[in-house]
Amino acid sequence: MSVAPPTAYARGMGDTRTLRVAVAVVAAVVIAAACTPTDDDPSDGLGREAAVYESILDWMLEGESLPDDGERPAWTMYVSSRYERPIGVDVQVRVVESLDDVIEVRFIDQRSEAVDEAADEQPVREGGILIGLGAVPAEGDSVDVYVDRYRELDDVEAWEVGLRREGESWDVADATAVDVRPLPPSD
Repeated sequence: MSVAPPTAYARGMGDTRTLRVAVAVVAAVVIAAACTPTDDDPSDGLGREAAVYESILDWMLEGESLPDDGERPAWTMYVSSRYERPIGVDVQVRVVESLDDVIEVRFIDQRSEAVDEAADEQPVREGGILIGLGAVPAEGDSVDVYVDRYRELDDVEAWEVGLRREGESWDVADATAVDVRPLPPSD
């Protein structure tokens, strides 16, 4: 029986240990990826909420004056939640990324982040608009979402926006003017 010298044995064990560690790391990454939901599905979860909001904000831009050269306008579209909980960070990131080529979208937690409350008419800063978004229903291929647009105290409009899912996208089907819900108080 032949016996390998101790250094050859140690070197061989090190290679085997390295291989085992590498396999364990790869397995952990694969398992973690398989267990982590991507949630890009526009019919469910965060993907659904983001897709609905993207469609609404895109629809809101149709009535705005945008530069003819394809550049983003100098003003900002501020967005806030108009229901009892804030819009999730994952949803915010998806919406901002999807509209980044068209407009700067900034989600806010407090009205004062968007509105110049020291000015008489309390306009949105730098000529921007403040969009308030209601909750997205958790189910259904047709949803209604409350939306309002604020420019200044005397320029506020609100709609109940109806959307329908068509394959991988949500399309605005109709919008009915509604009474504006009370604006959140100043900070």
